[in-house]
Amino acid sequence: MTTLRPFRPEEAELVWAARTRSDSPTSTVTPAARRALDHQIAHSGTLHKGSLRLAIDVDGRLVGEIDARCPPEAFPPGVYELGVELWDEADRGSGHGAEAVRQLVERLFAREGAERVQASTALGNAAMRRVLDKLGFSYEGTLRGFMPTRGGREDYVLYALTRADWNALRPGGG
Repeated sequence: MTTLRPFRPEEAELVWAARTRSDSPTSTVTPAARRALDHQIAHSGTLHKGSLRLAIDVDGRLVGEIDARCPPEAFPPGVYELGVELWDEADRGSGHGAEAVRQLVERLFAREGAERVQASTALGNAAMRRVLDKLGFSYEGTLRGFMPTRGGREDYVLYALTRADWNALRPGGG
């Protein structure tokens, strides 16, 4: 069973090891990034300075991380951007990522005052695009030359789900 929970302090080395292996274009491996991880784990599970970071747990096994960002200097109030990563290739395609996104979206609308939840992903990330489609997110457009990569920039796509969309998707909603 997939559940979201705060990270535990003793998981810091496991999370750091996973991040150092990550193929995410935003992954950085520096002493400052390591210090930031300790801070993130200390505040995991709560909305702290515009970020809500949670562990993805499958039957007691830590398999990845998910976060919602709402930096006040970047987004209007009530707007959150999602990020999710399953660390092991064997866990991808299992439904754990989709369930983690569903649970976080539900929490954002029910408890964190979200009015809009958005997610961007690489244009070629068909798996994540299917997750977002399945959960009722709407495709909003292509962000050309958006993400720096080794050797250039990559196009990303933007999806979003509003509170009205979410309520209409829920049984008895909208």
